[in-house]
Amino acid sequence: MIRFLRIAALAFAFNPLIISASLWGQSVSTAARDSLENLRIAKTTRIAALVPGGGQITNRKYWKVPLVWGGVAWCISSIDYNLKQLNEARTNLIELEESDPTTIGYSQALLMARNEEAFYRRNRDLSWFALIGVHALSVLDAHVDANLMSFDVSENLAVAFRPIPIANSPAVVGPGLVIRWHRLERNLTNYDSSQWAKLTFKRKLKWT
Repeated sequence: MIRFLRIAALAFAFNPLIISASLWGQSVSTAARDSLENLRIAKTTRIAALVPGGGQITNRKYWKVPLVWGGVAWCISSIDYNLKQLNEARTNLIELEESDPTTIGYSQALLMARNEEAFYRRNRDLSWFALIGVHALSVLDAHVDANLMSFDVSENLAVAFRPIPIANSPAVVGPGLVIRWHRLERNLTNYDSSQWAKLTFKRKLKWT
């Protein structure tokens, strides 16, 4: 009997240590998993920033690649066209400014030449801004997709209304909103593998 009491006392004494070690191991595992996810997201974002459409390829959203490349190609062609027209308009303007100002219609021709030069210069600048915007959107899209790959966005997500017991009142219930979503976690040993573990989180919003 005394031996049994000693064993029970030791088990009771070391039980908090065992629980603490278990919780510490779980926290380390979660931290390592989150670190790998952050590295994957950062890598995808860098690829998207360096190579147009590279982030979409990394995320396996291949149908978005032609959209990115098409937008980039259109902006580059617009820049090239407006730049050529701008150079031609500037050449005509310089030649006109060096001509005889007493020529009939000189002032009107000079005004038209300046307006033409300003028009193509503005279009060239807008084309550059459009190119930067398309690239920035592609990087943002790749970054968001990389984050969403860790979450279950399937049709299983749902919002349900159900009665929830009110605290300190077992016989009284009130309306409650239960939101469920699933986060998909990758394997720690190889976070690029197709084996995913599903963790379910529940959040309850209560009101009376």
